[in-house]
Amino acid sequence: MRLRTLARKAVDSVWRPFEDYGQLHLGEDITQRAHALQCAWFASEDNAPGHLVIAALLHDIGHLLTWDETGAHPEEKGLNGYHEKNGATFLGRFFADDITKPVRLHVAAKRYLASTDAEYRTGLSQASLQSLELQGGLMDDSTCRAFEASPWFTDALRLRKYDELGKQLGLSVPDIDHYYELLIQHTRVVQERVSHV
Repeated sequence: MRLRTLARKAVDSVWRPFEDYGQLHLGEDITQRAHALQCAWFASEDNAPGHLVIAALLHDIGHLLTWDETGAHPEEKGLNGYHEKNGATFLGRFFADDITKPVRLHVAAKRYLASTDAEYRTGLSQASLQSLELQGGLMDDSTCRAFEASPWFTDALRLRKYDELGKQLGLSVPDIDHYYELLIQHTRVVQERVSHV
């Protein structure tokens, strides 16, 4: 019972930023909450493993952690808010590397795909193109090769695919309750208990 309570507290802590700031937009037509839910839904529809569905759901939480009380965001001021790093660090308190590493690398995945796939680059939204420049722009060949060598390369690219898909106005997808049990089962406290059984 205590384990379940700790896991619920972890999940509630993770979802609270979406309750506080999820109604805000960041250059896209849909809200941050809607974007998160759509990305998770596309991951589920793609039969992604549970950890990647969660990464898709939470990948942009770093944006929500950097909005201030006035509703201002670093990228709206022409600054890189490093949301992928901030988000991964925050999530690391509650989840393991199979969730946090793809989150940390989803911006690198955009830079990689924009550098290696012209069709992907031309399909980016205006907001994504603007943030791409803030986030370091295109990768050179050596940086691309280093990224390809990451053990999280494939998951990061899959997450990026869901990220691009999850920007559709009017798309009806399951709410957070649909993923609550999945989140519970992937918390550190539950995973560590399972690994010791």
